[in-house]
Amino acid sequence: MSGRLGPRIMHGESITVNNEVKFYFQPFSELQYQEDTPILLLVFENQPDLILTNSFPEIEAMRARMDAMRVRRNETVSFFSAAREDKMIPLGMVYIQQPWRRLRHKATWNIDSLNFYREVWERVFFAVRQVREMKRTNIVIVLPSQFRPENIKNDRRQENRLEKFVRTVTEAIVYANHTIEEFIKDKAPFIESATLTYFGEGKREVDNFFQRAIGEGSALGESTGYVRRLTLLPPNLKYPLEFVRLATGVAPEPEDARSAKWQNLSHHFFSPKVKVSYLYGTKEIEEFGLGLVATVGKGSAHEPVFLKVHYRPTTNRQKPVRRIVIIGKGVTFDTGGANLKTDGSMERMHLDMAGGATALGLVKLAADLNLSVEIIALVPLVENMIGPHGMRPGDIATAFDGKTVEIIDTDGEGRLILYDAIAYAERHLNADCTITIATLCDIQDLGPDLLKVVVGNDKLRGKVLHAEEVSAEKAFLFPRLEHFNEVDNEHIGDITDLLGEPSGVYYQVSSFVFLSNAFVHEKPEWIFVDISAVFESDADNYGCGPGFGLRFIWNILKQYA
Repeated sequence: MSGRLGPRIMHGESITVNNEVKFYFQPFSELQYQEDTPILLLVFENQPDLILTNSFPEIEAMRARMDAMRVRRNETVSFFSAAREDKMIPLGMVYIQQPWRRLRHKATWNIDSLNFYREVWERVFFAVRQVREMKRTNIVIVLPSQFRPENIKNDRRQENRLEKFVRTVTEAIVYANHTIEEFIKDKAPFIESATLTYFGEGKREVDNFFQRAIGEGSALGESTGYVRRLTLLPPNLKYPLEFVRLATGVAPEPEDARSAKWQNLSHHFFSPKVKVSYLYGTKEIEEFGLGLVATVGKGSAHEPVFLKVHYRPTTNRQKPVRRIVIIGKGVTFDTGGANLKTDGSMERMHLDMAGGATALGLVKLAADLNLSVEIIALVPLVENMIGPHGMRPGDIATAFDGKTVEIIDTDGEGRLILYDAIAYAERHLNADCTITIATLCDIQDLGPDLLKVVVGNDKLRGKVLHAEEVSAEKAFLFPRLEHFNEVDNEHIGDITDLLGEPSGVYYQVSSFVFLSNAFVHEKPEWIFVDISAVFESDADNYGCGPGFGLRFIWNILKQYA
């Protein structure tokens, strides 16, 4: 089954998922109390857990006190010591709040809502971060009795619900282990093992269930963690050519790398099912035809790279494998160029390659789980710098499809490099669907935790809504692309085919309307995903830190398998 194959995690055995976390699972009857191993217990607002209370009355008392608090902050994750078997063991309460506070006195929760799973992911993530700060390396997670794996063999709905819960918890644990530690003298240790403990009896179907749920959750956590690390690294350590090395494990020497033809990159750390190739150099990339990428990158001392990462699945099935092109924005640092950023936002502009990192994270995940979808990731990598060779407002550049573009605002560099990549894919790659991932413009006025999504035709709307529900990543789906015809008319230049953007207007929509001109068909098989929520300084508080959007797009990809 595509997308569901993962490493085997056996009852009583362990598996190293990301060279750091070993996962175990066990029934509650096998729980052993250790003085150096925190036990995290997940509880729900206004929902007493009577089975849990029998063994941990202290936790139920704390949960009841939290219910009475009107304002809750860091108290939602609390640690204390308790006596068990002549030992003082660390206990942790992970308090999951009712997502809608006005419904807090409702008798039952909607535990199938995406808001609920977002709350679970966020609280587990912060709890594991605190365990690391406590210098502990092993944890035990006790699953709520409401999520015990009973009757899953005969109740498919319950199995799906429990699988989603376990996958969410597992992913959050692995993701919390991915931080940049090498610049800190007193490093927090990584989590080495996590044991998921459930109420009920161990059976073959239960073992098989945990293998599957933990396997996919671990792979998702590893891929989002990979994206997180790439995104958070400082800009002096991830200029375009260096980004290739960080993302793939190997990079060519600059003096040998220049070429206007695709060069293969061997010995990368992706799966053998993945082929990595690249173009490098301003002149060489322009000679290849990617004039917009070259124009954006020419202002930097670090020349641009056009990276292609191609995954071909191993499958014996009869029906054809679908091909998806994923294009990620790879601006490793964005000064705004001649239209220099002056609003204090430049301090986070090393995150402007999050789209490119996410595209590569999806390839990694697909290869790890042998998803039956062919994926080609294109990542144009540039620095948008101010300097004597940088682009200027009014400059004219030629895109890969031959259209001329007048530069209106040099801080609109992302749409330029994405346009070239789309035009290349349209001519050469014959995709069943193209997905672009970018940080072009936020929609924070509508909420702090939303993906901005546009589809090229109505057939894709159902895929987006399904992916949102399964991934628990919220999507703001814009009206159909054809509704923006007047905005498209504003992109017609007086002396060029296109304007990079209309001057000072249509901020929220001009980027994707401009990109739509790179497609051959009027209603393209295209999904545009903007992940700009990662720029917010408190993005982690909303589960929107680097890696946001990967789960959503992953669940789009699975629909093509």
